Amino acid sequence: MNRLNHVTERIVGSDLERVIEPLASYICATEQPKTALMSALALLFREVEGTNRAALTHFRASLQN
Repeated sequence: MNRLNHVTERIVGSDLERVIEPLASYICATEQPKTALMSALALLFREVEGTNRAALTHFRASLQN
């Protein structure tokens, strides 16, 4: 089981690198990188919260069936 988790972490890490590297380049290229970083983090948190809300809604709906 640990081996599978390690492989999954490597795949996820690789996918994240492909997304984060251009985002980091964008943030560093702005005139206010700290503000751009904070905006990106706020957006990411909103997306995660939205996904969690949707998952919870689906889970609750499946319990009612």
